[in-house]
Amino acid sequence: MYSDKDDEKRVLKYAAKLKRSEWQFFDEAQPKRKGGKLNISEVDEDDERKTRNVHNGCIFLNRKGHEAPGFTGEMGCVLHHLAIREGVHFVETKPDVCWQLPIRRSFEKLDLGDDEVKQVTVIGEYERRGWGPGGVEFDWYCTSNSEAHNGKDPVYISNAYELIKLMGTKAYAVLKEICDARMEARRQATPKLLPLLQVHPATLLAQEGKSR
Repeated sequence: MYSDKDDEKRVLKYAAKLKRSEWQFFDEAQPKRKGGKLNISEVDEDDERKTRNVHNGCIFLNRKGHEAPGFTGEMGCVLHHLAIREGVHFVETKPDVCWQLPIRRSFEKLDLGDDEVKQVTVIGEYERRGWGPGGVEFDWYCTSNSEAHNGKDPVYISNAYELIKLMGTKAYAVLKEICDARMEARRQATPKLLPLLQVHPATLLAQEGKSR
């Protein structure tokens, strides 16, 4: 779903740059009337606006194996491919909920007593249970899967652009300093001390060559 009206407006702007030759559902997205907006959004059961579901998937998802006269697009998110073509980061072209994964930003209220309540922004991982009831039963999803733990660099490095977008440059600088120190501590630690520097369970499975 879109995070707000600005999010949907931004996606509409970039969707207008897509060509039939690169977008499988180009025709389905065309306005119902001349001069109208692209038909890329719909309202879900919770009355929240989101990208349209076309043939059991997102309208921006080019399906594997699709062929059509003149189609030269690749499988996967066409907004991601557009970002490459435009020379911009995919944070600019994709809906917020899409580019934030596997990072999850949430907002919590901290009760400090005497009627003082402070809102705290929490940056964490998006795992199966993040979907709510029933989420833990998913047979796939982001950070819960060992297949997602095979990156060359840790998330705070590989997803630096997204983290800065979510928390700002100053906060990210503090995060990086802390994470750098922890990574160095792991490199310097003896086998006896390593268990004290916990590793994500799915990372351990990936290192053992197992799937989850």
